[in-house]
Amino acid sequence: MTEPKVLWQQLQQAGLVTGELPVLAPNDPQPAFFLRMLLGVSGWLSALFFCGFISAVFVSFLTDSQNIWGLGIILCAISIWISRLDKIPLFLEQFVFACSLAGQAFIVFGVWESSDSNQVTAACMLALELTLFVSMGIRSQRATAVFLAAAALLWLLGQQAWLYALPVLSAAVAWLWLKRLSIYTNSAYLQPASVGLTLALWAMIFVALLGNSTELQWLRIAEDNWLSQLWIAAALTSLLCVLFAWQLIQRRVLQPKLAAFALLISVGIGLVNLKMPGLAPLCLLLCIGVALAHTRLIWLNLFLLGVYLLLYYYSLNNSLLYKSILLCVSGTVLLMLYALLNHSAHLLHTERKNHA
Repeated sequence: MTEPKVLWQQLQQAGLVTGELPVLAPNDPQPAFFLRMLLGVSGWLSALFFCGFISAVFVSFLTDSQNIWGLGIILCAISIWISRLDKIPLFLEQFVFACSLAGQAFIVFGVWESSDSNQVTAACMLALELTLFVSMGIRSQRATAVFLAAAALLWLLGQQAWLYALPVLSAAVAWLWLKRLSIYTNSAYLQPASVGLTLALWAMIFVALLGNSTELQWLRIAEDNWLSQLWIAAALTSLLCVLFAWQLIQRRVLQPKLAAFALLISVGIGLVNLKMPGLAPLCLLLCIGVALAHTRLIWLNLFLLGVYLLLYYYSLNNSLLYKSILLCVSGTVLLMLYALLNHSAHLLHTERKNHA
């Protein structure tokens, strides 16, 4: 095998390159998947035993709520310091992750015990997660901090406004994923933010699905305008998803006929979303994943779509005959859409061939 220095000299003699040989990055191959899984699990177990040891040693010290959140601050500070080091091993990364979560739990529990207001606890949790998002040096921890910050914000908003988080999260997640390739600055913060908000959106979709279930009436808040609030949130979500879908179509679909047909399908999914809140964001994220060739986003959304449809089917408090008719009609519509898309793609291919 030719040495890099010799190869660089040959390229210089051929006039293809100029200057000195660039500094080569050292090879840092990732271990196999099962080794990474074992290292991650061992990191979490070590952190669990470490936190258990602290609790056992300082059991009398932890009886006071102020001491609990003080210990949580120390754990979070140590986690931030270690996460800022260069080239952290996977074992230490997972150990720091688990210790950080334990510290956050200590802080939130201490504030909750010392305060009579849930709003104060939610505000402290939100400030804590935003601080960790800015301070942490590991992207997975930043994504988790964004997810927990979204949960704290919903807790802070209370029962009256949490439903409207569905359209807000849908718009934020779609915007971040669509701008993913055009935004290069601060990618260390924007990418974890997109992942954390996506996780929050997925959780919010399934909460809305369970809240809309006809068999889980106890999950609904006792307000009289629950259904009207849910319908307004679903309508706003449909409108925003159609707008972002149109942006995606304008960027990725070049043929006018196919673009119009794709917009028609987007409007149809938006209308179905009024009955099935959360379906439109899942479909939009699936399309964005296909457009960006993001394999994980594609497979995760396909899996969640299957789970969503299964839960929706079993949450209907109707007879088996009604469910069978619903499945038959849905399958027929999907087959018709597939046939139309296949026919349109075949016509476009034939037109290109004739023009060529």
